[in-house]
Amino acid sequence: MTRHKHKKTPAKLLKSLYIWHRYIGLSAAVFVILLAVTGLALNHTEELSLDSRYIDSELLLDWYGIDAPDDMNSYRVGDISITAIGNHIYWNTVRIPQAGVPLTGAVKFAGLIVIAVDTRLLLFTPDGKLVERLDGAAGVPAGMQALGLTMSGELAIHAAHGYYRTDDRFLEWHETDNLNADWSHTTGPSPELRAALQRAWRGTGLSLERILLDLHSGRVFGSRGVYLMDAAAVLFLCLAITGLWLWSKRRTSARTHRRRKHAG
Repeated sequence: MTRHKHKKTPAKLLKSLYIWHRYIGLSAAVFVILLAVTGLALNHTEELSLDSRYIDSELLLDWYGIDAPDDMNSYRVGDISITAIGNHIYWNTVRIPQAGVPLTGAVKFAGLIVIAVDTRLLLFTPDGKLVERLDGAAGVPAGMQALGLTMSGELAIHAAHGYYRTDDRFLEWHETDNLNADWSHTTGPSPELRAALQRAWRGTGLSLERILLDLHSGRVFGSRGVYLMDAAAVLFLCLAITGLWLWSKRRTSARTHRRRKHAG
């Protein structure tokens, strides 16, 4: 007894392709929505301030493995703690934006809190408002290693090429071979402050921009996420190819139908 294999007719093949095209479209829809939403948001990063808005979800921070560094370089000025953690500088538990590192000292001078970071002096009011940034153009010595106060009440800096002092106007810097000054020293933050700083650091470790970029590329799921987005790209190609093929078949079928109609 001979078995005959039933071949699918063109109509059945076309119907099967329609069904597969529908399933592929439904599967790809999720990725299309994800890519469209994240892409639109990333195109307006500045307007939406995505690079300065941070994620505080413990789950996501743990997923990314974002933990605060253990090393903290801290200076105490009255009841104010100025602390460097990683590349960030904090006034108590509030991050000082664009401060830069290293942190080399902090003192109270001329009614202001003076903080030495990188190649600049940051001048703050006692309640934490930034008054001015002074750098090399204002005469601040390069290579600051320590910050302090002289016995006569002037601001003192131990720099790479010597010792410098200035008055409360910060206009003239006088170099000297040696300087008798009370230099600011680092202190260890209290356990409570350390824990609060670690939470604050984690809270600025993951920006919304990074989350959207990783969602857009699939990297939020690690290396497997990249392959997932590759699979989505293949789905898009299949959707486009089957869509074009179905469109061409329908167009051909419509032409044939019109010809038969006119011939009849």
